[in-house]
Amino acid sequence: MSVLRIGIIVGSIRKKSESGRIGAYIENLLTEMELPVIIELFSLRDIELPLWNEDKSEKDSDLQAFWKPHSDKLKACDGFVIISPEWAGMAPPHLKNFLLMCDGGELAHKPAQLVAVSSGTGGAYPVAELRMSGYKNNFLWWMPDHVILRQVKDLFASDPPTDLDGRLTARLIYALTFLTETARAVAPVRNRVQNLTLYKNGM
Repeated sequence: MSVLRIGIIVGSIRKKSESGRIGAYIENLLTEMELPVIIELFSLRDIELPLWNEDKSEKDSDLQAFWKPHSDKLKACDGFVIISPEWAGMAPPHLKNFLLMCDGGELAHKPAQLVAVSSGTGGAYPVAELRMSGYKNNFLWWMPDHVILRQVKDLFASDPPTDLDGRLTARLIYALTFLTETARAVAPVRNRVQNLTLYKNGM
């Protein structure tokens, strides 16, 4: 069985973000599943990505040079887990900016598991927003199922784990299993059919 490369994209720039904590938890779950997987972590706080502008399409621009090492790492991935906090009922702007930057095939026709994080009882709005517009020109494939982690500060923080921790962990493992199997299955189709030169932008 070939080794998959899964990117975990943490969509928060806070110093001690719950999204980062959940990203580490998911990374640990993938490791414990004993799959042949290499994990790449993309923390938007660490990347400090500039805002997208027209220089992105200019050859040898500073923005292109800045983006290239991140682009190369993303292109090497077979699938993604994208963790979005909910800020004022929205996906954070820097996560949308990151998705705008991925217009060179980095995410194209690769499956992504969406995980929304809420400090309260929300979390649904970022899911709706990202499903509606977060894929158009990067051609990311959202998995049909998503996970919303509400009251996140209370989750995966108890020893022993709570019953809710156990149920949500099982749900995450289910989602991650679907993600990795889908990534493996779709790779040969992508390699045969994808044509980003002819069809660069979605309709």
